[in-house]
Order: sequence, then C-alpha cells, then structure tokens
Amino acid sequence: MGRGFKEALSFIIFKMICELRIKNLAVVEDTVLKLSDGLNVLTGSTGAGKSIILTAVSLLSGSRARKTLIRKGAEDLLVEGTFKIPKDWPMKDLLGMDSDDDLLLIRRQISAKGKNRIWINGILSANSTAKRITGKLFELHGQHKQQELLNPDSHIDYFDNRGDYDCLLKNCEEKVKEFRIFYNGLMKLKEEENSNREKKDFLEYQYKELKKLNLLPGLKDVMKKKIIKAENIHKFMSALQKSRDLLENSNENVIDNLGRISKELQSLSSIDNKWGKAVSKIEEVVLELNEIIMEIERSLEDTPLESEDIEALQERIALIQSAERKYNRNYDELIEYRDYLKVTLKNLKEGSDEIIEKRLKLEEIKSKLIPILEEVSIKRKNNADILDREVTEELKQLGIKGALFNTKINQMRIKSLYSEDYELDLPLKGWDSVEFMLRTNIGEEIQPLCEIVSGGELSRVTLVLRSLLVEKKSIPTLIFDEIDAGLGADIGKKVSEKMKKLSKCYQLICITHLPQIAAGAQQHIVIKKNVRKGRTISSAFQIKGKQRVVEIARMLGGEEGLSFELASELVNEKSARSSAG
Repeated sequence: MGRGFKEALSFIIFKMICELRIKNLAVVEDTVLKLSDGLNVLTGSTGAGKSIILTAVSLLSGSRARKTLIRKGAEDLLVEGTFKIPKDWPMKDLLGMDSDDDLLLIRRQISAKGKNRIWINGILSANSTAKRITGKLFELHGQHKQQELLNPDSHIDYFDNRGDYDCLLKNCEEKVKEFRIFYNGLMKLKEEENSNREKKDFLEYQYKELKKLNLLPGLKDVMKKKIIKAENIHKFMSALQKSRDLLENSNENVIDNLGRISKELQSLSSIDNKWGKAVSKIEEVVLELNEIIMEIERSLEDTPLESEDIEALQERIALIQSAERKYNRNYDELIEYRDYLKVTLKNLKEGSDEIIEKRLKLEEIKSKLIPILEEVSIKRKNNADILDREVTEELKQLGIKGALFNTKINQMRIKSLYSEDYELDLPLKGWDSVEFMLRTNIGEEIQPLCEIVSGGELSRVTLVLRSLLVEKKSIPTLIFDEIDAGLGADIGKKVSEKMKKLSKCYQLICITHLPQIAAGAQQHIVIKKNVRKGRTISSAFQIKGKQRVVEIARMLGGEEGLSFELASELVNEKSARSSAG
C-alpha cells in the first residue's frame, strides 16, 4: 500500500451516501437503497438493472439528462441522494450550510415535458454546481474509465493527479496560457504584415493617390462654403456696401441717430435715473455696430475670387467625391485610411512597432516559462519513481507476479518556443509526454500499456491507479461498475482483499459478479427483475444471513449442493476475518 493509503487508515470513517431513492428510471418504478460504511455490493442476474443504479448516481452529479430514461407511462423521473458529511467539509460555505449541518440532500427531476431541475438542500441549483459538489463526494469507476487507460493521451492526467506539485502545475498552466495568447497575437500580426507585403505596391498606389488630395479635417466643408460665397460674390459685396452706407455714410445713418437719441435721454437722467441706464445700453449698441462696420470694411477690402478660383475649388471637390465613392468611405474615413496606409507602409519598411513590442513581451514570458517547464519535468520524474514502485507492488499483490510498471516521460521538442515559423505546439500541461508501460511476465519486454493488457489485467491496473488517485484527491465514496470484469476466481480473491482494505478508509459501492467480493461486503444488495401486471420492474433490497449464502451460491453456479457449501464457507470466512479486524 502507498504511504497516503496507510495514513488514511487513521481517518474517522463516516458514511457518505446514506440513502438513494430512484423513481420511474427505466425499469425501476420506485426503490430505496440504504447504504452503509465500508463495502456495499450490488449483485443480480445479467440484465436485472444494476447499471441503472449507476445512472441514478450519475444524474445526481449533473450528467446529461435524456427523456428516454423516464419509465414508460410516467410523467417524470426522480432521483434523490442523502449524504452524510463531516463538520469541516470545505463545500459548506458554497452551499450556505451551518457548521453543525451533517446531511446533504441532492434531488434531480426530469420531466417528460422537457423540464430538467436539480435541487441541493432544497435550493434550485445549476447542473454545474451539482457536478462541482458531487466531485468532492464520490467518484464513478466503470468500463469507460478502463477504456481511458487505453488512450495514452489520458495518462498525463492520471499521473499528475497523483503528484505533489499541484501549485507548480497550476502556475505552469497559467504561464503557458499567457505564452499561447501572445504567440497567437504575434502570429496574427505577422500574417497581417505578410498579407500587406504581398500587396505593398497596391497600398503605395492608394497612399499616393490619397496624399495628393491634401485632405485636412474640415477642409471639404470650408471649400463648399467658399464656392457658395464665390458664386454669390456680387450679391455679397452689394449687401455689405449698402449695410456700411446705412450704418455710417448716409445723411441719416444709424450711428449718428443713436448718438442724438443718447444725448436727448442723457438730459433726462437728472430727472429720472432710469434714462441714464438707457443711455448706457445705447452706448453698448453703438460699440457693437462699430465692430460690425469694421468687419464689413475688412470683407470689402478682400480681393474678390476670380472665376478660375471657383473652378479650381469645384474640381478639387469633385476629386474628393470621386475618392469617397472609389474607397467607399466618407471624407473623415478617407483621412483615417490615408493615415493607416502611411503607418502600414512605414512598418513594412522599418518593421512594425507592435510586432517588435509583442516579440519583446514573448521573450520575457519565455524567460519565466522555461524554468517552470524544467521544474515540472523534474517533479514528474521524481513522481514517476514513486508511482512505478507503488503500482508494481500493488499489481504483484493482485496476482501479476511478473509485473513491472513504468511511466515513460519524454520531453517534446516544442518548436514554437524557439522559432516563430511554426504553429503553436505547446500543450497547457507543459512539454512532457507521459505514457504508462507494463510488463506482465518476467523475461518479457516492457511495452505500452494499451498494447499488451488483457481485460483482467486492465481491470487490475485500473483498480490500482484509481485507488492510488483517490488517496490524493480524498474522495470518500468510490463506486465501481464491474471493476472485476475478466477476472478469474483466483484473482478475484486478491481483488476482494484489495477492496476490503480500501473499505477501511472509503465507502465502496461495487457492482460485481465475483462471489469473493460479494462475500466480503458489509452490506449486500440484490437487484431483481420481475413482471407485474404485464410490466417489467426492477427492485433492490438488502439481504442478510441465509439469503446472502443463497445469492452467492447462485453466483457460483447453483443454489444447492456444493455451490451452497462453498458460499457458506466464503461468507463465514469473510465474516471471521472482519471480526478479527
């Protein structure tokens, strides 16, 4: 056993899944499973509905719901799980539980009308929350978990989960993410630069064309006003001259008349002071009129535009309007595009400032990332030495006498770390590849796990790796779906002993066909299928005493004679060992 498992033996055992209620799930109409600490086994004939129990537990963890799971004729299906949790359970704060609360209820309902709801302690919750919560309560180990081991890509996850470098690995992943973001950003800029380089001549042509127009902000509107003024110059000059004459040149000009009015009112101010105020206002008007006269004089002194000036303005306006249509941009957008072309062409000639900046940042990131990648590799090699020894020993205890387990760690050549000419090829977990290797017989060559294992060997490797993994993850309830598949009676006994050891630290729920495992259970549940009123119904019930002997005899091949005697011996032997400690 690994060091973590031995330490776990000192933990206080507490029941995790206390009760599981299933209603209208496939062939299960309504059944309740009461579970105990230690090893709980579920047995029954093939097709009795044992896998439905796993489906129910999976639904509690927020797995995908399908209406086809609902029992025919029912309006909805319901799964409820009651869990006993310790006082210091870390998820209590997330759920708003009091420190003294020791029960957790998860309820999942799927309606034939399409409604899919999940409640945690009576509060409607998201499936993602249920998944997060149940990930700390139990773990399923079924046939699909075994198949994962046949895919070398999954090995690094098994391997790292067993290591003691979680913080380092998290830091590594964050730095790799940062590297990937900047690398992809640099590649995008370079791609854009290359695209611009290919059409450099065309961009230069566009820039020269727009530059020739001498576009300035607001210039177009100014030119339009000048044209309007030039086209109406005679009317403009005539109006200004008449206005000037009326203000100051005529016999009865406005300013003179205002002066006379001011003088008359001034004489009244000594009688009534309000006329003094009127005089002040008239004087302000006179000042403003004088300013107007000065503006008129300046405008009259300006040289009138000749006809060719108007034509030049009109021609320039026409060129601008033609450019607006050609580039499908308004006047202000033409100025922006011209300035963009100027910067782009400068970057093509001298090098993009943004690319240079991005390169410098990428180099800075790499200088911090590479030492972390190297440190992760060292940690993995140290972890491999420990894991290889533990798995090899466990496999020998499970009957693979010639077992030699080896974790093959190779450092991949990450081209994107050393050159910008390659696609991004740095995985989030670093530059190491991890693959499990196994020898099952002395004298044979060690080979990749996926190439040599039989079904029975794969089951044992899975059991060992998963049991070592849960030590690290501290998950209290393990659910095994036929982990004994492909094992014979001789190896079944050894697996039974392994399960018994695990049950001292964890609550185990095991669907099994092996009588040796069933005989060692603290609680034995039988799943049976019956026909009632023309409908098939699966039900679950706990068995004890003689009922257990009968069920285990059935698993041995018969319910009478030698099978019954062997079943009795198995049950009595397991009970005696359990009593002995």
